[in-house]
Amino acid sequence: MIINLICIGSKPNASETKSIEYYTKQLPKNFNVNFIYLKNLSSSKLSTKEIIKKESAMLLNNIPQNSYVISWDSEGKQISSLDFANLIKQKIKSQKSISFLVGGSHGFNNEVKHKSDMVLSASLLTFPHKLFRLILVEQIYRAHTILANMPYHK
Repeated sequence: MIINLICIGSKPNASETKSIEYYTKQLPKNFNVNFIYLKNLSSSKLSTKEIIKKESAMLLNNIPQNSYVISWDSEGKQISSLDFANLIKQKIKSQKSISFLVGGSHGFNNEVKHKSDMVLSASLLTFPHKLFRLILVEQIYRAHTILANMPYHK
């Protein structure tokens, strides 16, 4: 199973990397989690609309072919950890990789949503992108433990 996290934003610092590795190192060898960090374009020279358009294009240009695309947006569907695990299970069976898209601070445009196979929302709360990436990795690990009948998920 190949899982891509395609994110607008800076690479994690040492402590964030350590937290992410805590979960990724516990995944089985057949779970390959790849991180693609794309520079955010926050600039006084660009309007918010221009930033959203350019960052959205960067996200779409970095999706590997034949990948099942899930974008994260506050207006997306909320699902449980069990449903998330079942989604991962379906993609393992279909031998399709998953690409998770995480937009910048302004989000992304409707083109990203339309080109996504699914749009999910992690919460009605707003999270910093660095924290959300950790939450997403933890949920991938949690999905693995659910599928493997491990006691982590209660």
